[in-house]
Amino acid sequence: MRSELGDTGSLVRSSGTRHSPSRQLLSAWAKYDRTTDESLSLLRHSEDAAEVAGRLWDEWLPPATRRILAGDSTDAEARILGQFLAGTHDVGKLSPVFAVQVELLCGPMRDAGLMFPHPIDHRSDTPHSAVSFVAMEHYLIERGFDRGTARSYAIVVGSHHGVTPDRKQTKVSDDPPAKHYGDAPWETARMELIADIADLVGASDLLPRWAARPLSIPQQVLWTGFVIMADWIASNSELFPLSGRSESAVSAEQAWRWLDLPAPWAPAPPSNLGELMSNRFRLPAGAQPNPVQTAVFREASAMEEPGMLIVEATMGSGKTEAALAAAEILAAKFGLGGVFVALPTMATSDAMFGRVHDWLTRQPHGTVTSVQLAHGKSHLNETFRKLDRARLVDIGADDPDDLPHQRTEVIAHQWFFGRKRAMLAGFVVGTIDQLLFGALKAKHVMLRHLALSNKVVIVDEVHAADDYMRHYLVRVLEWLGTYRVPAILLSATLPGHQRVELVEAYERGRGITDGAGDPVTGNIGYPVVTTVQRQRSVSVVPVDGTRTITVSRITDDDATLVQTLRAALAGGGCAAVLRNTVTRAQQTARALRAECGDAVVLLHSRFAARHRSDLEKHLVAQLGRDGSRPHRLIVVATQVIEQSLDLDFDLMISDLAPIDLLFQRVGRLHRHQRPRPAGLATACLILTGVEDWEGAPPEPVSGSVAVYGRSRLYRAAAVLAGRTLLAIPDDIPVRVQEAYSGELVPPPGWESALSRADDEYAAHAADQRDRADSWRLSPPRVRSLIGWLAQNTDDADGARGHAKVRDSEDGIEVILTQRVGGRVYLLNPCGGDLIDTEFEPDPPSLARKVLESSIRLPQELCLPRRIDQTIRELEQRMYPGWQESRWLAGELVVELDEDGVAEVNGHRLTYTEEDGLVIERIVTG
Repeated sequence: MRSELGDTGSLVRSSGTRHSPSRQLLSAWAKYDRTTDESLSLLRHSEDAAEVAGRLWDEWLPPATRRILAGDSTDAEARILGQFLAGTHDVGKLSPVFAVQVELLCGPMRDAGLMFPHPIDHRSDTPHSAVSFVAMEHYLIERGFDRGTARSYAIVVGSHHGVTPDRKQTKVSDDPPAKHYGDAPWETARMELIADIADLVGASDLLPRWAARPLSIPQQVLWTGFVIMADWIASNSELFPLSGRSESAVSAEQAWRWLDLPAPWAPAPPSNLGELMSNRFRLPAGAQPNPVQTAVFREASAMEEPGMLIVEATMGSGKTEAALAAAEILAAKFGLGGVFVALPTMATSDAMFGRVHDWLTRQPHGTVTSVQLAHGKSHLNETFRKLDRARLVDIGADDPDDLPHQRTEVIAHQWFFGRKRAMLAGFVVGTIDQLLFGALKAKHVMLRHLALSNKVVIVDEVHAADDYMRHYLVRVLEWLGTYRVPAILLSATLPGHQRVELVEAYERGRGITDGAGDPVTGNIGYPVVTTVQRQRSVSVVPVDGTRTITVSRITDDDATLVQTLRAALAGGGCAAVLRNTVTRAQQTARALRAECGDAVVLLHSRFAARHRSDLEKHLVAQLGRDGSRPHRLIVVATQVIEQSLDLDFDLMISDLAPIDLLFQRVGRLHRHQRPRPAGLATACLILTGVEDWEGAPPEPVSGSVAVYGRSRLYRAAAVLAGRTLLAIPDDIPVRVQEAYSGELVPPPGWESALSRADDEYAAHAADQRDRADSWRLSPPRVRSLIGWLAQNTDDADGARGHAKVRDSEDGIEVILTQRVGGRVYLLNPCGGDLIDTEFEPDPPSLARKVLESSIRLPQELCLPRRIDQTIRELEQRMYPGWQESRWLAGELVVELDEDGVAEVNGHRLTYTEEDGLVIERIVTG
C-alpha cells in the first residue's frame, strides 16, 4: 500500500481519511532554533522523514541495494518498511529526557498531560535514540513479535544518530526509568506515534508478515544508513522550514524537487570492448584494447552473479581503463548505482580524479550524475574545484528531458559535501582510507556501508596497503562480499599470500568456506585475472614481448652518485634519484645542485600543499606522455612518485626498497615509447642506499631500515643478488613471490641475519594486527548490533580516524605563513598574499586559499613523547581573527620569520622553494 501526498504536503492514508492525533502527540516537538524561537512539530518531522524515505527508495537507491534491503519481501513491502522506520526514528523525542531541553516548549506538553519529573539528571545516559529503540521494541512485541525479531527492527530506529544502543541502554526495556522515559501518558503517546506512522504508510497490515522475518545483520546496518540519510534530508530547514504547524509547510514532493539528487547510474555499455574503450577513453587513433583489457572485459561479462576480480598486470598496462570498463558491465548486470575508486594517497587520488571525470562525461545517457573527490585536500584539485558545487542542482529547473543528450553532465552536488556525505555521491574517487573506514568502529559507519553497497568498488594499487591497513581491508572485503558488492582489485606487484588473504576475505563474506576452484597461492602466472564468485577461476593473459632492464649497484656516497649521473647524462636525458626518506632526499638534492645547478628538481611530501601541487604539474608537463622533455633533468624524489604521477625517466637510481616497490619505481622507467638519448636506449636501474654491497647481507642505510624494516630489504637484496638483468613482465611475479616466500633460500652467510630480521618483522606485524583489532568492526556474522560501536572513534574522517587505519605517528597539520616587516603573508609559492590575522580573512575565498599553505609537520615533532608539547606551543600561536572563520577556526600555524625560519619544540624549521620544509634539532650549550 503506497501513501500519497495531501494538499498540505503531509501523508494521508490511502483511504483518504486523516488521523486525528491526540493533544499529547500534537504538543511534542522535534527541533528548535534558539535564534528565531521557531520549532518543528515531531509529528510533522516524522511524516516528512517517512515521505523522504519513499522518495529515496523510488528515485535514489539503485536496484542492487533495494534487493539487499528487501530480502524476502517484495520491493513494495520494503519501500513501506523504509518509510515506517524513517517515520518512527525520532519517537524517543516523546520523552522527558529530551523534551526538557527547551522550557518554552515544555508548557504545551504539560498542558496536554505530559508531566516532567524533577529533577531530570544524568540526561546523557539516555539519548532519545535509546528511547526510540525501547519504544519500537515494546510496540512490536505487543503486536506478536518475539524479542529477538523486534530488536532487529528496533535497532534501526535506535541507531539513527550513528551509534548503536549499548547493552546498558537496552537492559531497561522491561522497566524504563520514569525520570527519563516518563510515566504512562508518555508511553501511550509514543505508541500512538508509531501506530499513526504505521497506519499512515501502510505498514499496519504488514506487521504479522514482518514478525516472521527478522532483519539480518547486513539489513540492519543498511536500513540504519538509509534512515540516517532520510532524517538528514528531512531535517534540512531550507527544504522543510521550521514552523509550529503540525503539518508540512512545504510538500515533500516540492522539497525533493528542490534537492534534486541525481538518480542512480543506469549504464548501457556496448557489448563490444573496442567500441566501449573508444567511446569512453582518450585513446590514440587506431588504438585497440590490449590483452589484459580484453581478459578483464571477458571475465566481467561472464560473471553470473556479483563477485570480485583481481587484476595483476604491469605498470602502465591500462588496468584503470579495464577496471572502469568492467565497472560498467557489472553495474549494468547487477544494478549498481555508481563507482568508488580507492587509491593509496591524495596524489594518486588527484591524478585518478581527472581520468574518472573524463570517463563520466563520455557516458552517453544525457543524465546528471554527481561525483566527489574524497580526501582532505580536494579543494586543491583544479578539476574538482571547477565543478558546480554551489547549487542545489537546478532549483526550479525545467523538465529533465530538456537536458542535453550528447553526454552526461557531471556535477559536484551540494548535498554530498561534507565528510560523512561525500561517499554517498554516485561516483567517488578517494584515498583508500575512505574504504578502510568501512571497517572502523566509527560513528555513522552505517552510512558508509550504504554508500559502498550502492557501488562497484575499485581498489587501485592494492598492494600498497601495509600489514596494518590490510587488516582493515580484509574486514571491508568481508562486508562487501556479504552485500554482494562487485569489487575490482588492481596491482602490478601483489605477493601471493596477500592474494590469498584478499580472496578468502571476500569468500567469507559470501559464505564460501571451502575455497572451491583454482588455487590462488604463489606464482599463478602473469599477467593474470583472478575471478571470485561461487567458484574461483584464474585466467592467465598471454602477452607478446618483454623489455629488459639492466641492474647495477653503486656505493652510497655523493661523489659516486655525481660521477654516475655525469657519465650517464653526458648526451642529455632525464633521471630519477629515489630516496627512502625526505631528509636523505634533501641532502642528495643539495649535493647534486652544487654540480648540476638548475637541472635538479626536488619532490617530496614536505612541500606546502599548493607548492607541491604546482611542482607535480610542472614535472608531468615535462616528463608525462606528451611532455616537453628538457635536454637534461634530474628529479630527486621520495616514494611520492612510485604511484602518483605519470612520469617517464630515461635512467633511475634508487635506494634499496622492498622488491614490489622497486618494481613500482621501475614502472616510471622507459614508461612510454619514445626516442632516448645516446647511451640510455636500454632502461637501467642503479641500486644504492647500502653501506657495503659485499656484506652478508648488505646493510641498508638507517633511514631505509626505519621506513621498511630489515626483513623486506634483505629479501629484496637476496632475490636480486647476482642479477644484472630483469625481464618485464616475466620477472615481476617470480621475484615478488620469491621475496615473500617462507621458502626463500638466501645467499650463503645471510641465514642468521635474515632469520632475526624475519622474527622482528613477524613480531611487528602481530603487534599491528592486535592494535588494529581494537578499533576494527566485527565481521558480518555477529549475533546482534547492540553495543556494536562501543568504544568507537567518533568521527572517522577526523584525525583520530585516519590515525586508526594507518600505522603512523599522529601527524600534525599546520598552516605555514611568513611575517615580513610586521605583516603576515602566505609563502611566495602559495601566492604570497597579505593575510589579516586579527580578523577573518576577507573575502572567504582568501580563507580557502590559506588552506593551500597546509603541510604536515615532520615525525620528529609528532612522536608520542613530543606531540603534546608541540601542540601546546602551536595553540599559543593561533591567530585570533581566524577563529571566526568557518574555514580556518582551530587551524594551527607555524609562522616563519623573514628568513623563512621558525622554532618549534626544540627544533628549527626552515622553508625554502628548493628544499621545502627542513628540520634540525637545536643543540644548546
